[in-house]
Amino acid sequence: MISLVVETWNVDGEAAALRRLLYVLDPQLDRLGVELVVTHVGLDATTRETLANGRAVTWVELPRGATYYEHKNRGFDATTGDIVAFIDGDCAPDSDWLEELVGPFTKGAKVVAGATTYPGALAPIANAIDFPYFDGVNAKKCTIADAPPTVRNFFANNVAFERSVFAARKYPTIEPMFHGQCQVLALRLLQEGIPVTFAANARLTHAWPDDLREWLEVRLLRGADTVSLLPYLLAHYTPRAAPTVNRLGALPTLALIAARAIGSSWQAVRRGPALRGLGFVAIATVLDSIGAATSPSIYRLLT
Repeated sequence: MISLVVETWNVDGEAAALRRLLYVLDPQLDRLGVELVVTHVGLDATTRETLANGRAVTWVELPRGATYYEHKNRGFDATTGDIVAFIDGDCAPDSDWLEELVGPFTKGAKVVAGATTYPGALAPIANAIDFPYFDGVNAKKCTIADAPPTVRNFFANNVAFERSVFAARKYPTIEPMFHGQCQVLALRLLQEGIPVTFAANARLTHAWPDDLREWLEVRLLRGADTVSLLPYLLAHYTPRAAPTVNRLGALPTLALIAARAIGSSWQAVRRGPALRGLGFVAIATVLDSIGAATSPSIYRLLT
């Protein structure tokens, strides 16, 4: 059996956004006979019944202060499937998204990551910053003859696990951290020799933040997360250099952000829209850098 966990932390329990997602998912759930679990904060019984629209749904209520990854972990606890997939409440999946995501399990996959993209003209540039090598716009269609590619990371909005793999690990509780726990789990999977298969055709679109203020906050927190994640990356890839690099504070992270900005700027020039793209890269880089340089304060203020 396949289970699907939909968390509503990203939409703050907004019924309209969840209704749109469930409408798109409905045919896929029917085709695959999927068990549906939805986490929420305070959706009343009438709203839940309307959203379910006759479908069996396991509703998991969490306290208002529950984090994004607590929604994921608690949602998983309510599932029974041998394969458990995850999607965010503010995402728009392709019509065959779930079938593509769970397909590799028939060939022995243990963890499968799908392709995520932002919408609109700036998508390739924004993807290069936030969803590197998970870009549903740039990813080539895979043929049956292709060997399934693997990736070293995944995002919690578009991933599926063999039940036993996730049950033995789950998302770690790390404070302070905003949305980096999935990358920490990915590093653990790498260390334990569990490959993450990349399903390039399992495509979904991730919504932009609702407004400018939310976008600014997310960028600052992403910059702070870059600092928090660096020790985990160093411990995995260059453990001997870790003590020296860690003593340098935010400087190595700022260098990484600058290097990423160079690559993203080239993407903007090569693919366009050049002016808008360069402006986006510049603003995102400045905000991420501020978040990295002031990470303890950013976490205290925004989480």
